[in-house]
Amino acid sequence: MPLALPLIASFLYALGSWGMKLGLRRGAHARLVNAISNLAMAGWSAPLMFFFPGTAHPQGFGGALVAGGALFLGRACAIRALARGDLSLATPVLGMKTIFVALLTAGLLKETVSPGLMAGAVLSSLAVSLLSLSPGILHGRKQSASLDRATAGWALLAAFFFGLTDITVQRFAKTMGVGWFQPLMFATLVLLTPLLFLPEMTRTRKRIPLLPAPARAGALGGSVVIGFQTSLLVLVIGVYGHATATNVVYATRGLWAILMEGALGGGSAYHDKRVLAVRLAGAALLLASVALAVGSL
Repeated sequence: MPLALPLIASFLYALGSWGMKLGLRRGAHARLVNAISNLAMAGWSAPLMFFFPGTAHPQGFGGALVAGGALFLGRACAIRALARGDLSLATPVLGMKTIFVALLTAGLLKETVSPGLMAGAVLSSLAVSLLSLSPGILHGRKQSASLDRATAGWALLAAFFFGLTDITVQRFAKTMGVGWFQPLMFATLVLLTPLLFLPEMTRTRKRIPLLPAPARAGALGGSVVIGFQTSLLVLVIGVYGHATATNVVYATRGLWAILMEGALGGGSAYHDKRVLAVRLAGAALLLASVALAVGSL
C-alpha cells in the first residue's frame, strides 16, 4: 500500500498537470491556476482531522508551518515551469526531488553521503541536461533553447522545495498526527496564497485576471486532481514515513507526463517524435539515477 498509492499519485499528477497546462494554454493566468490548485489541496486535506487522531505539539505546529511555506514556494516554481515550457520537460525534471530528499535527509541526520548517492546525483544532472536539449537545440533555435533551460531551472527549484516539504512532513507529522499536521500545513499554504497576487495588487491600473471560459475545464479539473494527489502523497509520507522510497515510485510521473503529452498533444513531444525520443531517454536516465541513489542508502 505505501508504494501503490504513490504510483497512483504519479499518474494523477501527470493527468492534473496536463489539464492545468491546457488551461494555461487557453488563457488562464499562471498565478490564478496556482491559487486554485492550492485551495484544492487544502480542501482535500481538511476532512482528515475527522478521521485521524492527533495531539497538540509545539514542534509539530512549527513543522507544519515550515512544510506549508516550502510547499507554497514549490508550487509557485512548478506552475512557473509549467507556464513557460512543455509538460514533458517540466515533470521529468521534478523527478530530481528524490535526489534532494535523499541529500537533505542525509544532511539533517549528519550521515555521510555514499558514493552511490553521489553517482546518482551526477547521473541525474546529465539526465536534466539531456531533457533541456529539446526542442530548441535539436532544431538550432537559440530562443527555444533558452526557454527550455528556464523551464528546467524553475522545475529544479520546485523539486528542491518539494523535497524540503517531504522531509519536514516525515520528521514532524507523527509528532502530532496527520489529522492535525496535514490540515495545518495546507492552511498555511492557503494563507500564503494571496502573496501570489502582490504584483497585480501594487499596480492600480491592472486588474487581477479572471479565468477565461475556454480555460475553465482544464484549469479547474487539473487543479482538483493535483490537489487530491498532493494530499494523498503527503498522507502516505505522514503515516508511513520513507519519503525517499515513496519518491522513487512517485518519480514515474515523468514518464506518465511524456507519454500523455505524446498521445494527447499540447507540447513539442506531440509534434516532433525526435523530441519525444530525447525526453523519454532523459526521463529513463533520471529514473535510473534515482534508483541508484536510493539503492545506496
